[in-house]
Amino acid sequence: MSKHVDKLLLSNKVLLLQGPMGDFFYRLSKWLNSKNIECYKINFNGGDRFFYKSETNVYDYKGRLDDYSVWIEAFLIEHDIDSIVCFGDCRKYHNFSKIIAKKNNINFFAFEEGYIRPNYITFEQDGVNFFSNFLTHLDNTKAVEKHRDSISEIRDVKNSYSKVVKSVITYYLFGVLFRFQYPHYEHHRGIRPIKELGCGILSGFRGVKNKLFEKNKFDHFLQQHSKKYFIFALQVHNDSQIKTHSDLKCVEKYIALVLENFSYHADPSVHLVLKHHPMDRGYRNYSKLINQYAKQFQIEGQVHYFCDIHLPTLLKHSLGLVTVNSTTGIQALFHHIPVKVLGNALYDLPKLTNQYALSKFWKNPGKVDSNYFSYFRRELISYSQLNGSFYGISPWTEAYIKN
Repeated sequence: MSKHVDKLLLSNKVLLLQGPMGDFFYRLSKWLNSKNIECYKINFNGGDRFFYKSETNVYDYKGRLDDYSVWIEAFLIEHDIDSIVCFGDCRKYHNFSKIIAKKNNINFFAFEEGYIRPNYITFEQDGVNFFSNFLTHLDNTKAVEKHRDSISEIRDVKNSYSKVVKSVITYYLFGVLFRFQYPHYEHHRGIRPIKELGCGILSGFRGVKNKLFEKNKFDHFLQQHSKKYFIFALQVHNDSQIKTHSDLKCVEKYIALVLENFSYHADPSVHLVLKHHPMDRGYRNYSKLINQYAKQFQIEGQVHYFCDIHLPTLLKHSLGLVTVNSTTGIQALFHHIPVKVLGNALYDLPKLTNQYALSKFWKNPGKVDSNYFSYFRRELISYSQLNGSFYGISPWTEAYIKN
C-alpha cells in the first residue's frame, strides 16, 4: 500500500487538477470529504467539467498556458491549499503546478497507471516514473534477507474496459462541444479534441479487426518460434515516458535503432517481435516503417509485428525483452525474462536488467536475480502501489475506513 496516502490524509485542503478520463477524481473527492478534507477542483476543458459532478469549490481555468503559473500560485495562496493531487506529473499544467507547489512548500501528489499490473494503480509524492523517489527509498531499506513482511492480500479490482472506452469517448466529446468555453486549453498530447475523438473510433475498429485475425496468426507464430525470439515493446508515441524519460524522444527512432542493431548482432536463427501498445492503436501503425527497415537491414523473415496479443504468453515464450522504459519490463522480470532498457526506468538496476550494450544482449541476455526482484517488487508495492483501478473498484480505500 503506497505510503504516500498517509501523508495526503494529513491535509486540510486538497486541490485536484486533471485526473484520468472518467469519474475517478470525483469519487476520490467524496472519499477525501469523508475524511474531513476539503476538496477544490480546477477544470481545464469540457471533459474535466462533465465528469466532476460537484458544484462546490469548482473552478475553471480559461486562460493561456503562459499565464497559468501566476494564476495557480495566486489560487493556492488565496485558498490556503496544502496539497495538490493530479494524474500524470508531466502534463504541462501539472508540471507548472509542481514547480509552484515546491516554491510554496505545498505537497504535490501524482497518480499514474500501475507499475505493477494488474490490480494496482500508482500514487506517489513529488513525482512518478523516473521522477519518483523510489530508488532513494530502496537504497535506505535493509538487505534482501531482512525484507519486510509479505504483501497483504490483493483483490481483483474489476477493471471495466467498456467503462474505459465510454469515458474516453465522452471526455473528448464534451471537450469538443465546450471548446468555446476553454479557448486556450492545450492538451498534454498536443492533439486537438476532435482528432482525439476520431483516433478513439479508429482504435475501436482496429481492435475488432485484431481480435478477429491476430490470435490465429500469433498461435501459428508460437508453434514455430517459441523460445526463439526477442520482444521490443513499443510505447505510446507521445507519452511522457518517451517525450521526457528517454534520449531519442521518438518511437520511430527507437524502431530504427533496435532493428539495425538486431540485424548486425543477433543470430540469424533468432526472430524479433515488435509489440504495439494497445493505447496507441488508433494513433499509430508502424507496419510500413517496420517493413521498410526490415528490408533495408535484410531481416525481413525475422521481424514480426503484433498489437492485441496476450502479453504474458508473449513474454513466457521469449528469450528477452527490449524496452525504452515501459512497465512491461517489470512484467517481464516477474516472468524471469531478461530485460534491456534503452531509456530511463526506475527498475533499470544491475541485479534486475542487462547492463551491457544492446549489441551484446541479443546473444547474452543474462538472467534475472529472482530473489532481488521479489525484494524490489515488494518494496515498490509498499512504497507506491494501491490495490485499485481508475475504471473499477478501489479496495485500498477500505484500509482507512476506521481512520
